[in-house]
Amino acid sequence: MIQSTSNSIYHGATLSVKRALGSAVNLQGSYTYGKAIDDTDGETDNTNWQNAWNRRAERGLAGFDVRHRLNLVGVWNMPFFRERNKVPIAHWVLGGWQLSGLAIFDNGTPMTVTNGAAFRLDPNTRLNIGGDYNADNTGGDRPNAPTTSLQTSGWSRQQFLTGILPVAAFPIPLPGQDGNLGRTTYRGPGFAQTDLSLAKNFRLSERVRANLRGDAFNAFNRVNLNNPVLDLSSANFGKSTGTNTPRLIQLGFRVSF
Repeated sequence: MIQSTSNSIYHGATLSVKRALGSAVNLQGSYTYGKAIDDTDGETDNTNWQNAWNRRAERGLAGFDVRHRLNLVGVWNMPFFRERNKVPIAHWVLGGWQLSGLAIFDNGTPMTVTNGAAFRLDPNTRLNIGGDYNADNTGGDRPNAPTTSLQTSGWSRQQFLTGILPVAAFPIPLPGQDGNLGRTTYRGPGFAQTDLSLAKNFRLSERVRANLRGDAFNAFNRVNLNNPVLDLSSANFGKSTGTNTPRLIQLGFRVSF
């Protein structure tokens, strides 16, 4: 059964603060507290419902849900060598630069534990030792919820690298049964990035202007881990095996006439 509908809901609140420090510095910050809920999400469960007749069991945090997010923006019009008449060469080379920055911090996105293996019965015990627990020929089923309490968020970077959850903690449902573990019950590593830009406008003639700009994305080269692998059939279950983009620097020169 293929269906192009879904249900989602979002509630949130944003607090924003702006401050100008004279004519040279402008600062702005915003904090958002929100919660997004849906019953399917392509980033966490490949858009497959575990049981198309029980959509209520699919209701959970959206894969793009971010509970806490802080954005900071700043612009500094540097005051050095702004007067052209005193030292013309210094003004032309060192004066008129603008430094701006953008920083983003959030607490990570939700994750779902699934099993991408095929249904496979043990010939002796007649128990399913593979995946596709409900035997509907569609993979990505969820196991049963752990019988003991497990941490659901707030792991350290080292824990994400070595493994945050043990495979053995998730019981296998009886053959033909749906797992009772909910969607998006765990939360991945947080994200923090600062982008910086340094730019200067030049007047080459009365009609010709130029702009020199340098951008540094993830300027401090912070390692932002991707969400760990949560496919029980993977040898890397519970481990983050990749990172987001490292520091990237680009230079640009534009002439307008």
